[in-house]
Amino acid sequence: MLIDLLSLPPDQEFAADVAIVGAGAAGIALALQLSRAGTDVCLIESGGPTLEAELQSLNSGENVGLPYYPLDVTRNRVLGGTTATWSGRCVPLDPIDFERRAWVPHSGWPVTEADLAGDYQLAAELCGVGEAKFNDLWLEAGLDDPGFDPALVQTRFWRMKAQRFGEAFRAELEASPRVRTLLRGTVVNIDVAGDARRVTGLRLATPSGVRHRVRARHYVLAAGGIENARLLLASTDVEKAGIGNGRDLVGRFFMEHPKCRTARVQTDNPVRLLEQLRTTYPRHMPPLCPSLVLSAEKQAELGVLNSSIALYYRSLAGVTDAATELNAAWKKGQWWPEGAGRNLMRLLPVLPTVPGNLFRRYVRRRALIAQPKALYLLVRGEQAPNPDSRVRLSQARDMLGQRRADLDWQLSPLDKRSAHAVTELVGAELARTGLGRITLDNWLLDGTDAWPTGADDGDHHDVLQGGHHHIGTTRMSADPSTGVVDANAKVWGKENLFVAGSSIFPTSGWANPTLTIVALSLRLGAHLARQLPVAEAAAA
Repeated sequence: MLIDLLSLPPDQEFAADVAIVGAGAAGIALALQLSRAGTDVCLIESGGPTLEAELQSLNSGENVGLPYYPLDVTRNRVLGGTTATWSGRCVPLDPIDFERRAWVPHSGWPVTEADLAGDYQLAAELCGVGEAKFNDLWLEAGLDDPGFDPALVQTRFWRMKAQRFGEAFRAELEASPRVRTLLRGTVVNIDVAGDARRVTGLRLATPSGVRHRVRARHYVLAAGGIENARLLLASTDVEKAGIGNGRDLVGRFFMEHPKCRTARVQTDNPVRLLEQLRTTYPRHMPPLCPSLVLSAEKQAELGVLNSSIALYYRSLAGVTDAATELNAAWKKGQWWPEGAGRNLMRLLPVLPTVPGNLFRRYVRRRALIAQPKALYLLVRGEQAPNPDSRVRLSQARDMLGQRRADLDWQLSPLDKRSAHAVTELVGAELARTGLGRITLDNWLLDGTDAWPTGADDGDHHDVLQGGHHHIGTTRMSADPSTGVVDANAKVWGKENLFVAGSSIFPTSGWANPTLTIVALSLRLGAHLARQLPVAEAAAA
């Protein structure tokens, strides 16, 4: 059932087998798995059924490192979490991402890609993208294989348009007798026993400041890569440095997927290249979009990260912006939004392409192409784990009196060198196969470790961005000296506290994290299900 805490009198206490903080992809996936197995779950969401400005303001904080998105924009407090606004790109981490790589400091997971194989398939089904198959899908995409040398460059395919978890699973959450979903309840403290070995409860507050409490056998933080760390750091009643932070690791190793234009592409046939390397819409499958990565062997030879390259284009002046604004409004059901007339006028130069584009999209199942003016390569980089890149507590406080989180995002020389290497090798393969030739952007050749920042020149890919992916701040490890949680996602030194989400990733790979987030949440659910009978027997 869904319970709006604003409708209840103060000082309510809720009890469950498992309490989950955060109803995004990780929290909902875990709650569904446990409840379907007969476990009583309390799912706690700071937001409501839809985004609310007052609750979003709890996410505010300062960016004190590299320029980044406003922290109240890059994450959502709402049922469904960031899946309420995501692009729905699903792809797993590569096997090399789990490995200890001598050239990547702090790399290596305590689990392998093979350990997650079954969970990835279940995660793909839960995300609504079908089969967990992502490599070399040229035939399924209806495309000719471009013939890249697999010893150098390989292709992964995003499965697109995954479902929004709040919308997709709200009915089941409402109907389930095993799940109580508490809305507009923000966790303001994690209570631990005097010996710091067990969590004893969670304290909640509504936007009006009314307090409630949750007790459970096991507790799971699934509130995102910034908030998971903030909650641990801010709960200082017993452990003055924060829960699980005896080695000063909570909040460190924040990773993103640094994204930026790296090269311009010259080609005699831009439409052919765009059709080859952009989204396709096969029948009876989710949309597919290719991304190019270096082979694991080439990464090892060059000592670089697992970064990826995609193709994008700019159309005539104003056309891209007009189409983007109209598309965003139409997705929201706004058929004549503010500025629609102006934007339609800006699209007049491409009206002659409409019949061909309709044929391309609905018969040939390709993406629309509106008179490309310039083609570019875009890197989506793996970020090397860096302990100086971190989430830390601010001295500023939110409306509930809680210390906010500040973000100090930092990159390393390896990040830029890897972006350069993958761009050059993809460019060489484009030239060898006759698809195009590239000219590297100047920032890759300036002899520094810096990425372009500041104002863009009409193309937001001109400057460093992220993917709204918050990774690594409660990292998984085989040893408590190098991480915050163990291979089962349990906080080191705690009997009943776990963490779910991309904050536990030791490395980021290039892949969008949600599919792996869901896979790891399902793995955690199976682990907790095995623990609960033991706990019940002991209690009896």
